[in-house]
Amino acid sequence: MTDNNQGPEGPTILRNEALPGAVPTMVATSAYGPLVRARKWWVDRMVAARSRRARYALEQNTELWDLMTRAAAGTAVTGASYSDYLTLYEQVKSFKPREVVEFGTGITSVVLAQALIENAREDGGPTGRVTSMEDDRDWYEIAKSRLPEEVSGIVELVHSPKVDGYYKCFRGVQYEEIPDRPYDFVFSDGPDRHSPVNGDKLFNLDLINLVRRSEKPIRAVVDNHYLTFYILQKVFGTALARYSVSHKLMFVGPVTRDDVRFLKKESFLPDLRLFGTTELKLRMAREDWF
Repeated sequence: MTDNNQGPEGPTILRNEALPGAVPTMVATSAYGPLVRARKWWVDRMVAARSRRARYALEQNTELWDLMTRAAAGTAVTGASYSDYLTLYEQVKSFKPREVVEFGTGITSVVLAQALIENAREDGGPTGRVTSMEDDRDWYEIAKSRLPEEVSGIVELVHSPKVDGYYKCFRGVQYEEIPDRPYDFVFSDGPDRHSPVNGDKLFNLDLINLVRRSEKPIRAVVDNHYLTFYILQKVFGTALARYSVSHKLMFVGPVTRDDVRFLKKESFLPDLRLFGTTELKLRMAREDWF
């Protein structure tokens, strides 16, 4: 689906979701009660206020803003918001990762790379690298042609088709092949969540796969998709997979393979209700093996 809207520099064409800085699509609330509607009213305003503050903060970093503007000018851009850009920039500046992997190429690639460059400039250490995964061949070629020269040396764009995958009882989508590197920061916003097999809308599986084989702590920011959020909380627990209402993002980590929980034999007896509706709950736990 395409749409016209505003990116960092004038009109652009959208290939997927909301453009940078666009007003989020409002969800109809007529079916909900007054408390839910009031909560949504408050959340919408929190999100809008953060977006305004984020744009202002990004514009003050003239070097970063120039890179973002040039990357977006006259092309389709992916669906991140000003709040997302600022969050990713702040996360990389704060935690100083060296190997960043991004699921879904876009202006975020430039933001992540510039934060790494600034860290190296300030600390005098290695610059680090951004591995940016993309499943759409056309968008991969466009993004490759628009990547500013200043960051091209530390951003590796990788095209990989998406495939169906599984973790326990959960079916998701994942990239067919991701370079094997010691990633310590992940931004998850891809691939497109519709199954290439039958079109079912699933969740993004790649973060779980990376963590399962990682001894090095990984931090992650996960874009706004509630099924993915739900499964990540089941796998890592709410203490390590934290949803932010004002950011509309999930923050995961630091996690390693030791934090991945799995299904174990259990009883549903605690869920049973003698009166009323019984809701059977999915529980996951990690057992330590000695």
